[in-house]
Amino acid sequence: MKYLGLIPLFLLAGCQSTPTFCEKEPESNLCDPKTYLYDTEQALKEFEKKKSQKAFALGKAEDGWEFYGYSEGYSSKRKARKIALEECQKRLDKHGSKKKCEVIR
Repeated sequence: MKYLGLIPLFLLAGCQSTPTFCEKEPESNLCDPKTYLYDTEQALKEFEKKKSQKAFALGKAEDGWEFYGYSEGYSSKRKARKIALEECQKRLDKHGSKKKCEVIR
């Protein structure tokens, strides 16, 4: 019984969030807001207003087009990231690009 209080600490230790692409690769052009197209900037402004479990994925095609997907309100950050990546990748694939989307926020 005296160690029962440690259980929440072990559970919380396993809940560390996975770093975003930009936390791992801050020098990438996907992480430089100065290079974003106007539509991406506007979508990021809208995204920042969201409050709950959210994620923003971005992909840049070879011809300079940017595609994004974002999600919010999911039961976990992991689920939000999965949905944002799927939405972004669908758009990028439809454009005909072989590039991959990354979760940047």
